Amino acid sequence: MRILVLGGAGAMGMVTVRDLAETSEVSEVIIGDVNLEKAEKIAEWAGKEKVSIRKVDISNIESLASAMKEVDAVANAAPYHLNLTVTTAAIQTRKNLTDLGGVYYMTLKQLELNNEAKEAGVTVVLGCGLAPGVADILAKHGADKLDRVDEVHIWYGDRSFEPAKYKWSFRTVLEEYTKGPVVYDDGEFKRLPPFSGKQLVDFPLPVGERPCCYALYSGLATLPRTINKGVKKVDCSMSYTEEDELRIKVLNELGLTKETPVKIDGVEISPKEFLLKCVPPPDVKAKDASSLIVEVKGEKNGLPTKITYSLVQKFHEEYGVSAIAYLTGVPLSIVSQMLARGETREKSVVPRKPAVPQEQLLQELAKRGITINETVETTSKLA
Repeated sequence: MRILVLGGAGAMGMVTVRDLAETSEVSEVIIGDVNLEKAEKIAEWAGKEKVSIRKVDISNIESLASAMKEVDAVANAAPYHLNLTVTTAAIQTRKNLTDLGGVYYMTLKQLELNNEAKEAGVTVVLGCGLAPGVADILAKHGADKLDRVDEVHIWYGDRSFEPAKYKWSFRTVLEEYTKGPVVYDDGEFKRLPPFSGKQLVDFPLPVGERPCCYALYSGLATLPRTINKGVKKVDCSMSYTEEDELRIKVLNELGLTKETPVKIDGVEISPKEFLLKCVPPPDVKAKDASSLIVEVKGEKNGLPTKITYSLVQKFHEEYGVSAIAYLTGVPLSIVSQMLARGETREKSVVPRKPAVPQEQLLQELAKRGITINETVETTSKLA
């Protein structure tokens, strides 16, 4: 099979490229990126005998469509703001697609293309990294074991063991910390101020206790519908630092997060885009550990029941990449292979569970050293 990885020279996409290159069924991995120099280095790192490079303008539908023509599936690891263009091109070329999520609002726009995808016979699986992605699979996995689901809580925790820059796109960081989170509460979607829902969460070691706040999470756009079973509350929280909060406050006060263009020496650019041009790329080699906890509360056989899933990943020594890069890039690789083999269940722009065989995904993760623990608590009364 031949798989195109858009943004394959980036921090998450490079892991997808290598995992695909190490899979026997994959005959060719195509890095679709504008940065050819960096793509060459990634191809060398991933195993050049299977990896080819193609210059692709991911903001241009024609360039995308040309690159997609001869492949079996597309894995989109490009920045989320390009997702709608990529999705449109995949539908036009009738190529199955998966991506890393649209930070909620972009996901809503992609879901509007559902009918077009159905008519074209295309499957678009939204958000197939760690969170969104594995987290949503686990939430649905737990919900399927209950008779009724009341609440779903997702926590992502991260700890760096040496000074590190941001480990994922700063564009995503700005979106999450400036627009504020969305939660599903009492059957309604609610927007909250940035850094709402502060709490301390005890993650598996070596992550340990971390301060968390609600996240602007792509999975909120789909999870209440895919879980169903009467769920009234769904939220996702992520770890943060006081430095994160202070930095965003200062950037806001300076007007550097504004999206209205200003003219500088005859050139128009928004303060936000100027800022993003100045920020260094993600630190993919950061020595770190990342953890995920998914909690599903409801009822089984008339008794209150709580199912909890957890995983933890350290810096990946073999690949030499951060834990979050590995945990994000590997699931994208696995799901793109499922799409290429035609193992997905629906032709549409779909959330994770209807399309992805969840047991198979969890088995493939385990093969790559990503193990998930499950605990089930059934009591007469849950606190």
